[in-house]
Amino acid sequence: MKQFPSVFLAVILLCFNSIFCFGQQSQPAFFKSGNTLCFLGDSITHGGQFHEFLQLFYATRYPNMKLNFHNCGISGDNAAGMIDRLEDDVLKHSPTHVFLMTGMNDVNRSLYFEGTASNKILKQRANALANYKRNTTLLAQKIIENGIIPILLTPSIYDQYSKIERENNLGCNDALIECSNHIKKLGDKYDVLVIDLNTPMRKLMERELKKDSLFTIIGKDRVHPEATGHFIMFHEIIAVLEQSRVVSIIEMDFNSQHPIVTAKNCQVLEVKISNNDICFQWLENSLPFPMEKHNKAASFVPFEQNFNQQILQAHGIGQGAYDLFIEDQFIETISSEALGKGINLASNTKTPQYKQAQEIMRLCAEYRKTGYQLRAVPFIDFKYLHDYNGPNNVLQKKLHLDKKLDEIKGKPYYNYIKKSMDAYFETLPQVDSLQKRLTQIKAEIYSKNKPKKLSLQLVKKQ
Repeated sequence: MKQFPSVFLAVILLCFNSIFCFGQQSQPAFFKSGNTLCFLGDSITHGGQFHEFLQLFYATRYPNMKLNFHNCGISGDNAAGMIDRLEDDVLKHSPTHVFLMTGMNDVNRSLYFEGTASNKILKQRANALANYKRNTTLLAQKIIENGIIPILLTPSIYDQYSKIERENNLGCNDALIECSNHIKKLGDKYDVLVIDLNTPMRKLMERELKKDSLFTIIGKDRVHPEATGHFIMFHEIIAVLEQSRVVSIIEMDFNSQHPIVTAKNCQVLEVKISNNDICFQWLENSLPFPMEKHNKAASFVPFEQNFNQQILQAHGIGQGAYDLFIEDQFIETISSEALGKGINLASNTKTPQYKQAQEIMRLCAEYRKTGYQLRAVPFIDFKYLHDYNGPNNVLQKKLHLDKKLDEIKGKPYYNYIKKSMDAYFETLPQVDSLQKRLTQIKAEIYSKNKPKKLSLQLVKKQ
């Protein structure tokens, strides 16, 4: 390393205008603080995680931008059902944006199977697609008429491709591709944003199945994406919505007589340089996105490369190894060669920033789970009590629902519906407290997600 006396950057700055420059701060490309986002869909939204990952991304990338997230998914729903509940289940939140994804139930998966379909079945398939197109068009119209910005998502894939041991409704994803083409035309018609999920998920499946015929990013039922699938959906969404590629970049150049420090989406303050170490104060505008639960997904999509770069780079330092400390805590030992190329700290679980982001991740997961618990009420209200005309009485409602259960005995989804009905009666007396808890969690997210000024030190190993 060049022989520099220990000095404060502020002093150097008076002598050398080139020593330090602030980089531009990352700005959100699509949303503004205060926006309310509703996610309207079926079970893939109802029990899914892609909106949880979106909430986590925005809470860590733009800590000063407060967004409101509402899960408006209902298991087993289709576009017609979403029209019926739009006002009471979605518009009540006064959303600025609605993410709309439907199709998996609209195509009527039971109409698809291996073998030749009769003319009757072919006609039913065509009718189902015609209804889907008519109802999604009406949904988009209603959303726009209410002054809301729609974000149209093509359906996630039905896994008709993997050789897993599960009955295959072969051709179902071909129908969903036709749904996707309609959604794209709908986007053109109304000049609204469309994000294609089906195509990249299908291409990923086709690529990976060449290596492993049992590969899937969808669950064993071929319908519901697992966490990896939801992360891939999230990645496709964020790749369209956002331009912010980095958490932060610090680049230090000691090749000239006067050291130069450049920074992007962060501030570097009070730099001190000596024979054996460099230390400075570091204040970032963002936190890294915690990835320890998404290693599998990271191998399929370039999220870390494109959206999770927290780079520390140093040119012209002495050859050897350097210990990195943040807040006097040892993080890792780094070679001068690696520092010259730049290291990505975003995936280092030892940094204070990562640990802070992990807490935001925990809160976002709790927010989703609490919201999911609340969804037990609209699920049963809209799906199984829509024809109930009796008194607003728990006992009478239970008798009504027991009759509904008797009607579906023996069906493969019987246990799920029974469990959901039990959850309905457990949740009813807790609705107010759960809503209050959601508000508390959101407040915690936005109180704990602010980056802190930290001391960083690179010490050359002797």
